[in-house]
Amino acid sequence: MSALGEEKARQATQQLHSGELWLFLTQEGSDPNVGLVFGTNSVGKAAFMLDNDGPKALVSRIDAGHFEQHSTFLTTRTYAASFENELTHWLQELAPHTLLLNFSEHDVRCDGLTHGQYLSLEKVVRKALPDVQIVSSEERLSRVRAIKSPEELRRLQRAIDLTTVFYDRLLPTVQAGQTEREIQARMNALAAELGAAPDPGDFGGPLVLINRVGMSHRAPTDEALRPGDLLILDTALGVEGYFSDIARTIYLLRDDEDAPPQRERQVFAAIYGAIDAAYAVLRPGALGYQVDAAARQHLLNLGYPEIQHSTGHQIGRHVHDGGAVLGPRGDNTRRAPGLSVEAGMIFTLEPTILMSPDPSMIVEENVLVTEDGPQYLSTRQQQLWTAR
Repeated sequence: MSALGEEKARQATQQLHSGELWLFLTQEGSDPNVGLVFGTNSVGKAAFMLDNDGPKALVSRIDAGHFEQHSTFLTTRTYAASFENELTHWLQELAPHTLLLNFSEHDVRCDGLTHGQYLSLEKVVRKALPDVQIVSSEERLSRVRAIKSPEELRRLQRAIDLTTVFYDRLLPTVQAGQTEREIQARMNALAAELGAAPDPGDFGGPLVLINRVGMSHRAPTDEALRPGDLLILDTALGVEGYFSDIARTIYLLRDDEDAPPQRERQVFAAIYGAIDAAYAVLRPGALGYQVDAAARQHLLNLGYPEIQHSTGHQIGRHVHDGGAVLGPRGDNTRRAPGLSVEAGMIFTLEPTILMSPDPSMIVEENVLVTEDGPQYLSTRQQQLWTAR
């Protein structure tokens, strides 16, 4: 725990300028960004802080033993009677001219303070530092979340590798007559066998969608697979708190077929090419909407419908993590598609074709951005998978 926390705390500290102090207020895990940046959390009310002198924490006495054993990289002080008084004294000692707090109007992952917590903290801050400037940490926190540390990369690669094994084991078991609900139950069981935690999403596990039944974020049904169906599977597996997100499409062969029909193969080829188009643009310095536009235009040029969502998003501690999004620019309220791609970010590439009841497909890969360009972390689906 502390090794990852030390990595991320160091990364966050590197975002700061002289005279800046970044303060995380939390109680019983109320701000999940504490876990992201410090690799730990508290039960009692606590203030985690970063400045150029390193990470600090003001914690209750009931939490002190935990921090002594598991978070030795933190300079820790404890309080018994009054959290507010101890925090006031420490802020006065540190004397920053700018205070960063975790609130955001644009990115829910950066919005770690409730309104009530903000109001109570503001009173303490104004008493301790009447002239300090309070600003949002959104820009810094977004980058800390998005740019993965070495340990985060290890965990994510493990999650992605397990998802590859997961699909390799699942595909031979898929056959006509199985219901969406049965397939999802088997996918959840298989994930557990592999020692991974499937993200439950809103519907109890991976998305299992027969194209004929309808394409949307929906719960699995008791509808059974038939020959000629397209089956879309979208799976996120968690390993040590970090998630993959990989989708695959399977065609159910009819008795007289040895391969999918030409129309289905053309749709798959179009998606494959759209992923290629996005991959070619996914480099440090590119803006999210520029990557999205490459995939989007590729499909439009081939006569397929407009992509109905973003071409890709970041993964990490959440299946849909924060920071830059590979999506359409839209109006000025959508900040994420205008953010720059940076080395160390991991994106999905999933330019889908949704035409239900005509052939719909989702193929989703996971890609790391490096200084030299993108790199696939997932094993690409090279052709439309088949089952009987």
